Amino acid sequence: MVTRLLEPLETLTICEANWNDFDAILNLLNTVDNEFVPPLAESENLRVKITRILNDRRRGWIKAVDGERMVGVVAVIYHYRRPQLGLIETLAVLPESRRHGIGKKLVQFAMSKLFQNGMDSLLITTWETNKAALAMYEKLGFKMIMRKKVDNSYFKLFFMHSFEEPARSWSSFSRFWNRR
Repeated sequence: MVTRLLEPLETLTICEANWNDFDAILNLLNTVDNEFVPPLAESENLRVKITRILNDRRRGWIKAVDGERMVGVVAVIYHYRRPQLGLIETLAVLPESRRHGIGKKLVQFAMSKLFQNGMDSLLITTWETNKAALAMYEKLGFKMIMRKKVDNSYFKLFFMHSFEEPARSWSSFSRFWNRR
């Protein structure tokens, strides 16, 4: 068995994406779509999703670029469901670029953007099968607040992170969420 050593990413840049990045975001999401449970394209056309986020000033894409190539992306939503609550969604990193901390750096950048835009807490979701994301969110200080069955087959986990100290109780958020 040959073990390939991971080369450090010395040219990694994390920044906000714009319309010029549309094709690169689409290609990246299409590459990893089958790894999402359920696939992203199953619930929404990826072109529509990317366009919707790029067109909305309350949303945005953040990209990770290694040299000239986009290797990761995450979407953020400001003022999600209530004032001062941000949402981090659709975190994706190319398979060959994983295990370099790119996902963590994207989430940390998104967290700083949400904080700079007045959010006092944020929500992030993932599927219960995504063990790597679950471990990363725990390391970043997220607390699981809810587990919800989707389509009678998948469990979606909801995590919160508060920028306030001490951390607030999220039982009221669970009641709020279930009122929708």
